[in-house]
Amino acid sequence: MEENEIREIKKDEIPLYYKLILKIPLTSFFENAGGIFWGLIVPIFLILEFFLSVFLIAAFSFPVNMILVSIIPISAFMIFTKITLNRFIDWWNTVSRNSGFVWDVDKTLKEYVTLLKKQRLDKK
Repeated sequence: MEENEIREIKKDEIPLYYKLILKIPLTSFFENAGGIFWGLIVPIFLILEFFLSVFLIAAFSFPVNMILVSIIPISAFMIFTKITLNRFIDWWNTVSRNSGFVWDVDKTLKEYVTLLKKQRLDKK
């Protein structure tokens, strides 16, 4: 296999950093969630999280409030990263597979031209 040849990404051959990202638990719901979830529930959650952060900053002293405020954004970023990595690997493996479909442009173009000629002759 050549170095420049496109090949599938196997999840057991990726670097350790990506393996750790893929081991983040409880993300199957987010990977399969539809448009209502991402379009309505997530923005409402982010707005409410802002007010929760303001409350946590005001309610606790310095080192504790920064830790509490950073928990939700860090966990959301980790979930987003795992979903993005999974989708990229799935997309790459779909594109890199040899599907057996041959792009014979010359043959297709000739068939299309003969079809157009037949349609012109039928109209006359």
